[in-house]
Amino acid sequence: MTHKCKVLVIGGGVMGASVAWHLTQAGAAVTLIDQGLGSTPSATAASFGWVGASASTPSDDPDAFALRLRALEEFKRLEQSLGALPVTVRGALSWGATRDETAALIAEHLTAGSRLESLSARQVRQKEPSLALVPDLAMWAPDDFALEPLDLARCFMQAAQARGAIVLSGTVQRVLATGGRVTGVELQGQVILADKVVLANAYGALALAASAGVMLPVEQQPAVLLRLDADSNLIRHLLCAQDLELRPGKERGLMSALDYPLEGEEGLQSLAEETCQSIAQLLQLPSVPRVLSIEVGQRPMTSNKQPLCGPIGPLDGLFAAVAHPGVILAPLLGRLCTQAVLAA
Repeated sequence: MTHKCKVLVIGGGVMGASVAWHLTQAGAAVTLIDQGLGSTPSATAASFGWVGASASTPSDDPDAFALRLRALEEFKRLEQSLGALPVTVRGALSWGATRDETAALIAEHLTAGSRLESLSARQVRQKEPSLALVPDLAMWAPDDFALEPLDLARCFMQAAQARGAIVLSGTVQRVLATGGRVTGVELQGQVILADKVVLANAYGALALAASAGVMLPVEQQPAVLLRLDADSNLIRHLLCAQDLELRPGKERGLMSALDYPLEGEEGLQSLAEETCQSIAQLLQLPSVPRVLSIEVGQRPMTSNKQPLCGPIGPLDGLFAAVAHPGVILAPLLGRLCTQAVLAA
């Protein structure tokens, strides 16, 4: 009888769920461990869900930009395997403070390999009639889209379970090893045995790797997700302009992704109020939209900004899949991590 490789995947967000599904696709016996209800909101839950490269500037980090373009191709494969993805809106409009700035951004993206178009003011107005003022030049990325990160994680998890994956809930205390090889993990006092362990729980991978004597170059970087009570039909696409990233919500409202304020938590309320004012001006609203929620998510950032994907440290059988932006990279890294796990 052929022995199936027993793999524990730690983390039930979009990255862990992607790794679990890819492993089951490849024939591994997978157990995924999720923190479950009542745990700290995951990086996935607080993600804006923009899948694309148009909101990035290629010259800021050419390697990371090239990786995003490569990762986008994976979503076509996903749709063939999983069916329709939880996409809320397709297409992204971006523009800078001046026409020259927008033109330079378009030229840079085209040189870097992005598929996009230049739009005139009339074309922008056709796509977004609610804009108070339209730029005379904008960048249109037809392949960009927004999806619901938690729904994507559920799609992966359900597909993995359909292929035999087991899902457990609880907090993993430490990684277990004997004779230089991983043997499993301790889950709330219970030993769970496995041939290999994949840490795909974002910043939480830091402590678990340390329990096995491995130091990961990962730190947390906060970001803000703002949910607003406004007609989601006000905008039809993703928007990136005037220091705003904006998209319709899944069923209602608008969502905006923001940098964490320098003042820390004390600056969140004023940041939300200023953003609401800017959105009201952008969309010529009769009143300022009401804030439904202000969520702070912790993005796992590696010191070199490159993903962790594959074996880590001297222990045989210990792997990691940690990266930002997780939603964009999860399909690609899930596949690559699976290849590394099963080849080791």
